[in-house]
Amino acid sequence: IRAEDHYSSAEGFQQTLIGCYLAMGETDLYGENLTWHMVEMLGRQYDARKNTAADDYDLDRYNYKTTKSTEVIEKVWEKSYSVIANVNDALDHIDRRKDGLDSVNYRIIKGELLAVRAYIYFDLMRLFGASMEVDADGRYIPYVETYPSTVNPPIPNREFMEKTIGDLVKARDLLKTFDVEVNPSYATSTAYRFFGSSNPAQGKFYNNRGTRLNYYAVTVLLARACLWAQKTDDALTYAQEIIDLVTAKTLQFSTSGSILSVPKMFDDLLFGFYQEKLTETFEPYVNNTNSRRLTIDDKTFFTTPTNDKRSGFIKTSTNFLTKYTVNVSDEKDKIVPNIRISEAYYIAAECLYKTDMKTAAADLMVVRKARGYSSPVLSGTMTEDAFWEALTYEYRKEFIGEGQLIFFYKRTNRPITFSEGKFDHKGKLTLPVPDSESAI
Repeated sequence: IRAEDHYSSAEGFQQTLIGCYLAMGETDLYGENLTWHMVEMLGRQYDARKNTAADDYDLDRYNYKTTKSTEVIEKVWEKSYSVIANVNDALDHIDRRKDGLDSVNYRIIKGELLAVRAYIYFDLMRLFGASMEVDADGRYIPYVETYPSTVNPPIPNREFMEKTIGDLVKARDLLKTFDVEVNPSYATSTAYRFFGSSNPAQGKFYNNRGTRLNYYAVTVLLARACLWAQKTDDALTYAQEIIDLVTAKTLQFSTSGSILSVPKMFDDLLFGFYQEKLTETFEPYVNNTNSRRLTIDDKTFFTTPTNDKRSGFIKTSTNFLTKYTVNVSDEKDKIVPNIRISEAYYIAAECLYKTDMKTAAADLMVVRKARGYSSPVLSGTMTEDAFWEALTYEYRKEFIGEGQLIFFYKRTNRPITFSEGKFDHKGKLTLPVPDSESAI
């Protein structure tokens, strides 16, 4: 179909946008590798290094040049830039077709397209580039904003992050119209965010805001990106906005019931990917008779103390992750969690601990209490070392199977904590840009 024909109506833009989300939810990207598999291997949440027959043995050893590792890494790179190309193509047309779109449709489509592009670029930087802590001015990957595009030299980290944050700021402003002003309940209500039983008056396209980069998810994503870019004041501003919305009860933050039965904790999940065959894809890795099995590296850490509801993430009899095996409902079983309200509390705490340890400790305690773990209480008099130990505890527990831990270690340049002690990664968390890129 000619692009001019495809983008002659709102439906063409809607189809491209949904297609981008579906592509992101595939196993090569966030349906597996960039959430519960490859990146969790790199963060040593699993103990594949003890199983030489596992497919992931090389990745667990940070050996990126073997055939298996190269194949996985190349797919991440290629599929990511494929989505970006589709986004850039749609963005190239949307302003020219603006007169044919109603205001809300235009703003939500363009806002999400910009958010998708920034989201993928940010993760490409986090994977294939060094952290700002290590090499703030290094050149690792290109930030392509046009379509078609062939020659794209890498740009400095600082400039790259400015472009990422700029796209997210624009996206957030555009998304505010629908998610905050026109029909807020479809993004703020847990029941509506994921598979609400009724569609908003604007139509079905505006439903399921939890599987789309909505205003609140983009706000947390902005806090995440600003923290990476070492813009702590901005990161705190965005994180605090989410915290204030929880305080005002606009957003719900709690864990209703047992994590044993609802391990994805939908109450505070702002965004997740949709993967049609998630449970089938995950099953071979939680099968004791399969050499590909992925057992949790440090079961005791996750199951102690027992009053921390997150102990339900682990099936103690098998040492397997339960997040993708517990059946909740047909549709919810296909969601891969990615952006949570709890992350806003962690980001705020990290931005504050040097100047206001009391508030930083209180932010961490909000999450712990929501997870049933209220003792011992973290105090405003704890040392910086104690704070980092507590924050690391939270990232390891809260985001298991969601792919955020590796980036915590990489961003802070802190050693990986696992069953064998502490491991100084020293650049091992930076993936090599595929050889295929140099031939383009």
